[in-house]
Amino acid sequence: MSTTSGRSEARPAGEEPGGSLPAGSAGLTNPPGTPPRIAFADVSKYFGATVALDGVTFEVAPGEIVGLLGHNGAGKSTLINVASGALQPSTGRMLLDGRFMDSPSPAAMAEAGLCVVSQVPALIPGISILDNLFLGDKRRSTRAQRIERAHAALTEVGLGHLSLRTIASQLSVGERQLVDLARGLVRGDIRILLLDEPTAALGLPETANLHRLVRGFAASGTAVVYVSHRLPDIMDICSRAVVLNAGAVVLDASMDGLSLDDLAAALAPGFTKAESTTATPGEIVLGVHDPDPDGLELEFRAGEVVGIFGMAAGIEFDILTAAFGLGRNRKTTGLTFDLHGRPFTPRSPRQAIRAGVHLVPADRETDGLAHNLSARDNVMLPWFGSYARAGAIGRTTGVAAYEEGRTLFNVQGPPGTHSIDEFSGGNRQKHLIARWTLPRRPELLLLLQPTQGVDVGGKNDIIRAVQEYAAQGMCVVVASSESDEIMRMCHRAYVVYGHRHALIPAGADMEGQLLSTLLALAGDAVSTGGQAS
Repeated sequence: MSTTSGRSEARPAGEEPGGSLPAGSAGLTNPPGTPPRIAFADVSKYFGATVALDGVTFEVAPGEIVGLLGHNGAGKSTLINVASGALQPSTGRMLLDGRFMDSPSPAAMAEAGLCVVSQVPALIPGISILDNLFLGDKRRSTRAQRIERAHAALTEVGLGHLSLRTIASQLSVGERQLVDLARGLVRGDIRILLLDEPTAALGLPETANLHRLVRGFAASGTAVVYVSHRLPDIMDICSRAVVLNAGAVVLDASMDGLSLDDLAAALAPGFTKAESTTATPGEIVLGVHDPDPDGLELEFRAGEVVGIFGMAAGIEFDILTAAFGLGRNRKTTGLTFDLHGRPFTPRSPRQAIRAGVHLVPADRETDGLAHNLSARDNVMLPWFGSYARAGAIGRTTGVAAYEEGRTLFNVQGPPGTHSIDEFSGGNRQKHLIARWTLPRRPELLLLLQPTQGVDVGGKNDIIRAVQEYAAQGMCVVVASSESDEIMRMCHRAYVVYGHRHALIPAGADMEGQLLSTLLALAGDAVSTGGQAS
């Protein structure tokens, strides 16, 4: 992509003559005479006795898009932090354009043309786009110069229509990620782009737009490292896959000839697909009705897992939060609910819980977990009153409920008395779902993107547990913008766009039908002037 600052090419700090890696180094395949844009040479990182990275060696050439995969705790985030200069390796070294980097700082790496875009963009919510773009930039420039560079950077990432005065908190998740990308551009050419779970909260159009931009950067010579749990995204955009397991590289291969199952097997040795079970639906537990005869008419029965598939931040999430008493917005105006055939209008989550309706939020870190509590207390948090004896949780009942959840969800990690933050992201998610299914089991379980950001093995554990709940008669509703999540977890699914819907049964081509139907509904809305609201 073209530069937006016009400054000369950045030179990495700590250059060493003859600093290139020796020929034949394991994992380094760039042609002789063409140095990789970024390379890791036997990089290890230790935190006390914990080995986070174990001799990681691989490279990314100019113009190459490499997928970096691994289960939660495999070392991906640690490697990204080493690459960005936020962490220094315990052993081994990193190279930029064939030159060793000596103890680089985040500022030095940014100056060298490295840009990191995370799942949670590093923007300050209460300040403007313009101020965010130049946060920490110590170069002298006039306000007019900054505005000019900012406009150019926003235009390059497809946000030229936004006002620079817009406050960051007013942006969508996708827009915030693109502003993060634009922040790298205002410093100059992006030579190395690190994308850490960039599409976790994005829908199909936003993901397609991001991939288009990434391909454009790669075409201009940027080296891209793309971290994701979404295997279809890796298959779509990456030319090579590097898989970490226990901090070590276990696969470094071209995507040519690799299948989803090949990647899954490398990510989780001993991997077997979670097979969807056949449901035996019972009575209707939840009904959703629209006064418009052509509008939403949804029903969810006991004994089955039913999906609601749509765009990220679409109505599928608002339907479930409204059913849990978290309030309504313009998307759910006019919708009515019934529970077991009776009108159901919960004014608060407390009322919903009393009615046997539990909800697992999409954002476990912000809306779900209490980070100052132990893992066991996180599971028991809403139920302290039920199990309190003289002001404390009864040991027998509370501990038994927690251990049942650990077994059912195959939780990996330290004992439940340890902080929830000592567990990997996938295992924290298992704790959150266990909170709302144990120790008090709901009649209706509402799940918002329950396997988002969870590795393959953890997804299997969650899917099996949820399907076991359904087999025992629970009604489970899954709202998601990830087609593979719906396909693998649900017995059937509603595709929704605005107040229009279509029912898709389980089957061999369920994922294809989900995507094509959503696009068709969106196309109908555009042709008739409708909106996704």
